[in-house]
Amino acid sequence: MQIDPRTVAREIPGVLDEVFPQLTPSIVGLFNASAQRCPIRLISPDLLAKSQLQRAMLFELAYTVGESLLKNPTSIDWTYCFRETLQRQRVYFDAKLPEKLELPDQTVAEVVGSNLAKILNNLSRKLGLKVVARPPIPGLEWIGNGYGDFALGRTLIEVKCSAKSFSAADYRQVAIYWLLSYAAAIEGRGEEWEDFILLNPRSGQMVTMNFKEYLSTLSSGRTKVDILQLFLSLVGSRLAR
Repeated sequence: MQIDPRTVAREIPGVLDEVFPQLTPSIVGLFNASAQRCPIRLISPDLLAKSQLQRAMLFELAYTVGESLLKNPTSIDWTYCFRETLQRQRVYFDAKLPEKLELPDQTVAEVVGSNLAKILNNLSRKLGLKVVARPPIPGLEWIGNGYGDFALGRTLIEVKCSAKSFSAADYRQVAIYWLLSYAAAIEGRGEEWEDFILLNPRSGQMVTMNFKEYLSTLSSGRTKVDILQLFLSLVGSRLAR
């Protein structure tokens, strides 16, 4: 049985805790302190309280709306967005389909989705690169293939819509995506991610880091090869023997 890389990072943290034991609350706080603030439209607490959708479903819908607006900035196909959201949520949860989308659900999703599309378009213009939705994440051993949220060239962009700051689980997720990309690059199956962005279109927070800098902070002097070999030993790879 293969497990999605996102699930490994968020529900089996012991694997990466051994590879990156320095990913402590104080280090997470240090990373979060570097966050930039993007101009956004805020959601009022009253509006959010009126939404009856599960929060995971609501903000997945916002993500899908943002993806849709990147393709067509003038209109939103709500039927497509809702169907696509349900399909994606069912990968991780027993998502249930409500009778219909209520106005508060649509309003929240449209605000956050518009924030997301605006930020991504600004980054695209700044870097001179096209936004790629759902970039593939290669699998390894019992870790299956998966998808990231967005990419600009070799910069991975992961979107979170929590009311809180980015968590250790969020940083573990980009770490395992880098590990899988590095293993694939060595084997000639893909390219290694160079940078990452954690983006919250609900709060406007954005943390941007180069993976070299990130790994230097977490690796206790290990080289990239050392990090990969330790990871491979933990996932039981034949390549580590």
